[in-house]
Amino acid sequence: MLREKRLQQILELLKRDGQVEISVLSKMLDVTEMTIRRDLDSLSATCEIVRTHGGAMLSNEEESIELPYERRSMYHGEQKKKVALKALSLVKHRQILFLDSGSTTYYFAQNFSNDKTNTILTTGINIASVLLSRQNVSVIMIGGDLRRNTLSSCGPVAEEQINCFRVDIAFLGANGFDASGGVYIGNTSELGIKNKVMQVAKEKYLLVDSSKYQRYNLICYAQLREFDGVIVDSEIPREEIEKLKELGANIIIAD
Repeated sequence: MLREKRLQQILELLKRDGQVEISVLSKMLDVTEMTIRRDLDSLSATCEIVRTHGGAMLSNEEESIELPYERRSMYHGEQKKKVALKALSLVKHRQILFLDSGSTTYYFAQNFSNDKTNTILTTGINIASVLLSRQNVSVIMIGGDLRRNTLSSCGPVAEEQINCFRVDIAFLGANGFDASGGVYIGNTSELGIKNKVMQVAKEKYLLVDSSKYQRYNLICYAQLREFDGVIVDSEIPREEIEKLKELGANIIIAD
């Protein structure tokens, strides 16, 4: 298959599915994985796609390359659940928690035990809705400007509310993180919330699955070493984990 035709076919798959994996493309197009990597590098240079660990995703200029929540929640579901369950093991009774919006924190909320007595603050509309069914959990919804793409609130009003609370543990998400230790989000509207939570929380944990490794995005809002722990699944190569540890990151593997 000619390279131009192959690139066009990859773009068509991205427009249909939003995300592709190198191993799948290699078999589908009957070329080596190295060839697919070169193809994806070429496409990413045109700003039409964004490279991810093991594949690529379609760039969305209107939402700063951030996929809608419904689509993101379908990708790497098993890995996200493992990360969420590992994060849940850190929670003790009578703590005040902050749950970021996102698909991994949604799995966290879905699996939160009704036996625990906690207060949970969140910017996630769907997360607050799930937690309302837990009779022993007090839920505080942080209000503000609502974002349809992430089912969350943000903006100055939300940031001011965060300042009013003391948080024992914050569980935060990201659109990507890289080998230099940067943690990225895909839009400016969430930056203020992230910064405020980093300031008020005693402990901070980053919840990211392996598909987000080496995924660059619009804004670097933190460094891995700023978190008390970075919870990831086991699919990131061991040598890459060691590099992140050398940067001062406390990597916690969710088996």
